[in-house]
Amino acid sequence: MAYLPALEDWLAAPGPAAVLAACRELRAVILPAECVVCGAADESLCTVCRIAVRHATLRPYNASAGAGMLPEAEKDPGAAARLGAPEYLEPVSLPVTAAGRYAAGLSRVVLACKNHGHTDLLGILAEAMARALHSASDSLPTGRVALVPVPGSFRGRTRRGYDPLELILAKVRLRGLLPAGMEIRSILGYRLGAELLALRSGAQKTLGAGARRRNVHGTMTAGHPGDLRGLTVLLADDVLTTGATLAEATRALRAAGAQVAGAAVIAAVRAPAPQAPQATRQEPGSAPEIRRPRHGHGTAAKVRR
Repeated sequence: MAYLPALEDWLAAPGPAAVLAACRELRAVILPAECVVCGAADESLCTVCRIAVRHATLRPYNASAGAGMLPEAEKDPGAAARLGAPEYLEPVSLPVTAAGRYAAGLSRVVLACKNHGHTDLLGILAEAMARALHSASDSLPTGRVALVPVPGSFRGRTRRGYDPLELILAKVRLRGLLPAGMEIRSILGYRLGAELLALRSGAQKTLGAGARRRNVHGTMTAGHPGDLRGLTVLLADDVLTTGATLAEATRALRAAGAQVAGAAVIAAVRAPAPQAPQATRQEPGSAPEIRRPRHGHGTAAKVRR
């Protein structure tokens, strides 16, 4: 799509830019809007917040450590040969590259696009996804790679009327931001009737970790065994939480013979910090606390000083 950069250059010229600004002012009068992050008037995302969101996605990182339900990464046959002791190799989680953390402005932009119809924010989310894709592609095997989006649920598609991830990836493709050798292939789907069973358990985001895994396990399919043999896949999703959805997508793709090399997401939820056991505070020199029977049964302990 070579005409898109030329169009952007033309719109940046003084004349077209002035016309575009006037159109925005007219739109603000006819269709009042406010920034989804700070609430400033006239734009869905003000200039200050747009810059902040862009800065929050400039340094993609490996977010696998924060998702405990991710599947294991593909086995590296060369590693076992080099180390000579494959049974002692610790399992490694599927690598997931996130453009940024699911917090502050980025989380609000994602939610506005997903749940409040702000498809005018697809552009900035497409830029973030493209950064994650290029970062993830650095560690992928050479050759053609299929970028496979995680399909939206029936509940979400019905409520929104569109699939946000599908639109974001379409924007990435139209702007020519896909890494070289990567093509989008929507080969994942839900089994017939599987989503209806999942609906009984409630929305995925409302469930705990174990319930998330049970809610999605066995719901996806990528074809018959062997259909995707020889295909290298990079999964794509919008937000990484526990990794249960990516685990199910990986299971379905591997069952069809594909090699799932990793995943890329726009944002990742920060893993909760482990809570240290609370120690009983005790004044220096005081006697240890003696716990007595609750119901008066037994003999009370005698304390000798």
